This record gives sequence, structure tokens and C-alpha cells, in this order.
Amino acid sequence: MKAIRWVLCGLLLTVVTGPAAADIKKGSSILAIQLTEGAADFIGPARGGYVGAYDHSEMGVQVQYWNFIAEGCAVNLSGGIGHFAETDKPGSTAAAGDQDFKYTQTSWQARVGIDHVAHLDDRFHLFIGPGIQVWNGKAKFEGGPAPVGPAIETGKTLRVALSGRIGVHVRMNERVGVFGQLGHYFGYATAKDKTDKDAKATWWPSGHDGAAGVAFTF
Repeated sequence: MKAIRWVLCGLLLTVVTGPAAADIKKGSSILAIQLTEGAADFIGPARGGYVGAYDHSEMGVQVQYWNFIAEGCAVNLSGGIGHFAETDKPGSTAAAGDQDFKYTQTSWQARVGIDHVAHLDDRFHLFIGPGIQVWNGKAKFEGGPAPVGPAIETGKTLRVALSGRIGVHVRMNERVGVFGQLGHYFGYATAKDKTDKDAKATWWPSGHDGAAGVAFTF
């Protein structure tokens, strides 16, 4: 979250520079392309007939669309993908036959919400609002200590969450600006082992997320 916080600080500083822009009114739209970071939820490989849940950080990209149904209220739609990859190489004391251990995770997410927007001036806008997020992801384990078996892919996790956020939109000119937010979610997650469908985990995760990027007004 530190990277997103620094970006948001930068967005706040830009409010004192640049030309004024036209007002955003009812019927206006904003399309943003953003870098994202957040928490991902997975199950590990089945052991003794059970699977266990764990969380991990992830980064990604998303597209976000705002439509103003009133001057101070906007419907928000967003969707994107997330990813993380790690490679651990065996050291000099590793056993013969040990291989690089590789861990990867992939996900997608979609969110719909509604934001209350405060127009502080023609260029600087604060917003806050709730939404519903659907998130889906899986992880993969490969290599490691000998004897090395086949790669293990976890079952997919489905997470449905209530998501709240607060952020800023700063316009550099009439059409182009920057858009960033910080948020938190509380949700319900469920996942089944990929091979043993009876091995299942359900839990109530929560976590932070954030996004920042360029925005286009039309």
C-alpha cells in the first residue's frame, strides 16, 4: 500500500499547478487506466484430505469507468487482473536434484459501486463510496526439493466482498487527469481442491487495496 499512498500524495500536490478545467456535470464520464495493489486469497495444496486458506499481496492493472448520474454522484464500474511471481533458487547446501522453486498466482476482479463526489474546484475532486467486489484467483507451485513432482495448481477461490474506498481525481486539463484511491473490503471466500472436490475451505477475509493512474474525461 505504500506505493499507492505516495502516488496519492503526488496527486494532492498537483492541485496547485496547471490550468483550470471545465466543470464536471451530470452526464459526464471518466475512464481511468490504473495500476493496482491489494490482498489475494487462496487455498494451499491438500494435505491429509484438508485444504487451508492463506492470503498474499498482488499487483495488477484495471480499467475504471465513472458515469455521473448527478453532479455530486457517480456510478462506478471497474475490472482488472492481478499477478505475483516468486522464484527461490537452491543454495550450495541443497541436496542433489533440488530445483528452483517457483510460485505464481493470477486473479481477476470486478467491482460496481456508487461514489459521493465533492467538487472542491474545477480541477480537484474528492470521492467516497461503497461497492460490491467479485474476485477470483488461483496459485501454482512448481519445483523445489528433490524428488520433484509435477506442478501443483490450487483450486480457484471465489471472493465476494463489500468494498469501501476514498480517493481523489485531479484534472490537468479539460480532458486528461490523474485518478487514485485507497480502499478496504470485508468479504466471504470459498474454494475447493482441484482434484479432491470434497476438500473445501470457506472463510471471511478482509484486506486493503489501492489504485492510481491516468484518467480521461468525456
